[in-house]
Amino acid sequence: MGNVVIKTLKYSIGASSYDTVGSKAMQVKKALRDYFPSKDYMRRLGVCVFEAEANMAIHTTSGGELSIVIYTNRVKVVAVDSGPGIRDIDKALTPGFTTAPEMALQLGFGGGVGLNNIKRFADCFWLESTKCGTTLIFEVWNDDIT
Repeated sequence: MGNVVIKTLKYSIGASSYDTVGSKAMQVKKALRDYFPSKDYMRRLGVCVFEAEANMAIHTTSGGELSIVIYTNRVKVVAVDSGPGIRDIDKALTPGFTTAPEMALQLGFGGGVGLNNIKRFADCFWLESTKCGTTLIFEVWNDDIT
């Protein structure tokens, strides 16, 4: 039952789109409210989607895409962008480390906790990055649904 796809949502994220960061996370939470009523689950999922969205807005040169695959008992998120990539993934996963541009920092973004928060709240986490772009895949499982 857990492998049944309910629906898939896709969102484009613009580079430097600081004024809309969080809007996709809110849309996802709203779309999933009826499927996953647990507030704790939706909080964990919301944090992960927000951080993925923010990272693409802050760090990409041409934006990216979020694909949200909703299963009966979990949500899988695939975040793909086209560069410039993460030079050192281990450093990027270190709380407080950031390569955010000054503009993002002035707006309160880029505190160096995004990927670490996703890894902490997600049940599965996979990250690959090259100079050509980054692919982040994570899943948040709802243990209340079997």
